[in-house]
Amino acid sequence: MKIRAFSIASLAAFLASATWAAAQDLSTHPPIRMGLWESEVTTNVSGAPDLPMGRGVDGGHTTVTQGCLTPESWTKEIQGAQQRHAADCTQSNLQQDPHKVTFDEVCSNQGGYSTNVHFEMLIDDPENGHGHAEVKTSGPAFPQGMTMHMTMKTKFLSSDCGSVKPGEGKVIHH
Repeated sequence: MKIRAFSIASLAAFLASATWAAAQDLSTHPPIRMGLWESEVTTNVSGAPDLPMGRGVDGGHTTVTQGCLTPESWTKEIQGAQQRHAADCTQSNLQQDPHKVTFDEVCSNQGGYSTNVHFEMLIDDPENGHGHAEVKTSGPAFPQGMTMHMTMKTKFLSSDCGSVKPGEGKVIHH
């Protein structure tokens, strides 16, 4: 049975956006620098042997992406995360301070899939952050369930985004 595949890097970017959105009011400036950021996400998957990351690869699969954060893209991501959140997800256990955001989220859709997320992001300083997420999914293609364990590191590279446009990520290594 085929399912619509999604990018782990996109999921991580969404989770990071949701975290920043949960941490901030739209009227405030984020606690991080604007410009070019690089994120490294290592994913281990269990319960999905048909996916490349579910085949027991030692150490997981690492994806490195770059993205450009501007005040406009920040606002757009926050608004987008709020709209996605309102559509089919319920957030709970939100805890936040200037250095840490954690939350749980349950999402479901009409295709019979449900996803439970536990997310934690630590803002080390305005130029660095790290975190982890556990995403458990069940549905028609995963009757026994699938679990993704992700670890994330993100760092500020430059105030100049170069060829990376706001709102568009660039995959460096997949």
